[in-house]
Amino acid sequence: MTTNQSQTADVAIIGGGIVGMSCAYELARQGAGRVVVFDKQIPGCGTTGGSAGVICLHDMGAIYATLTLLGYDRVRQLQREHGFGFRPWGELWVAYEPYDFPPQREDAYHRLLGGGEDSIYHREFLDKEELLRRYPWIKPEGVKGGVLHPNQGFIDPYELVNLYHRLATETGNVEVRHNNPVLQVRRSGERITSLVTRRGEWHVGKVLNAAGPWGAKVAELAGTSVDVVPQRIQVCVASGFDDGVEIAPLTSVPESIGGTGVWCRGELGGTLLFGEHWNTTREGCTVDPDHVNRVNDADYPSKVESAYRKYWHLPNSVFLNGWCCVYGTTADGLPIVSRDTQVENLYHALGMNGHGMTCHAGIAMCTTELILRDSTRLPLADRLGVDRHLDFTPLDAGRFARGELLDFDLREEDLPTKAPSP
Repeated sequence: MTTNQSQTADVAIIGGGIVGMSCAYELARQGAGRVVVFDKQIPGCGTTGGSAGVICLHDMGAIYATLTLLGYDRVRQLQREHGFGFRPWGELWVAYEPYDFPPQREDAYHRLLGGGEDSIYHREFLDKEELLRRYPWIKPEGVKGGVLHPNQGFIDPYELVNLYHRLATETGNVEVRHNNPVLQVRRSGERITSLVTRRGEWHVGKVLNAAGPWGAKVAELAGTSVDVVPQRIQVCVASGFDDGVEIAPLTSVPESIGGTGVWCRGELGGTLLFGEHWNTTREGCTVDPDHVNRVNDADYPSKVESAYRKYWHLPNSVFLNGWCCVYGTTADGLPIVSRDTQVENLYHALGMNGHGMTCHAGIAMCTTELILRDSTRLPLADRLGVDRHLDFTPLDAGRFARGELLDFDLREEDLPTKAPSP
């Protein structure tokens, strides 16, 4: 029997969303050899395309804060060098009674990581009059003022994944095989030897599981397991343009829907997107990502409308059914960036818990450090201009089985000391 020796990869990546494609780019430019990405469908058709593309602060401990800085720095770099469409429409926190305004509590993250006017931590304090002037759809009742982070914003997820696709393939070391699902993972002892795909067998050196909410299914194909849980997230839409809305920052109202907060951000064309979010695996929301209802629950848009109309004046806007995507979540809300606990040449970059758009670049850098140098300490000097490391050892895949779940506590000694240069 003969084999097609050309179908070989030094690193095979399963999953062609934003994490898989950014990892392919990072691995290729750091000399990983031949990198092949396998995706069961077309670019960004999973969680990446279903996301809202928000680039915002994730101040939930040192790891997330550092990943935020790395991600923001990369997005601004792509904007400068490739004309990438980052839209910094801002993130707004509205202070309603009885909250203090300006906030009296010190923001430790801003103190430690905030930079100049180009920093993602840059902020403006808006008194009530200025806030309502800029955002006239916000009702004045109970408003005391607001804090605006003007450099946060959003991107088009499809544009970003396609840009990474182009940059990765331009290295000459990356192939992307869309519509070519991995059907079987073949092992010899504790090592993966090949992947069987729709279009034949590929002999592989190392394998990266970047399949997002499908990550547990990929691990099962390899005869192992990983603690990432697929959960359904709803996004509905309102016709804000009917009320003259043009640029709406990422914001929310002080009300939940079924115990879950809902964010809103503006979209090109004056529509408004409203979406669910939670930071850890939530009961009652787990789904099979291959068999999930992709439209909203029948009453979801009306529930969002009911909550927002209490705080926003949108008399002519119509709240409409949007879509649903699936997040890969973890029990403690932090990602998995780790070698597998059983299969020695299998690695995981999973469990972004809805933060993948902001954090993808940092995840790719950490994953590359792990695969190429077997290290869980990412140097930050060339990336953020500080002589520090990001220790991502805690993102080990085995922490769940050991009962060593992480928390979002801030430990200042683990943070870099300044934000990246613009």
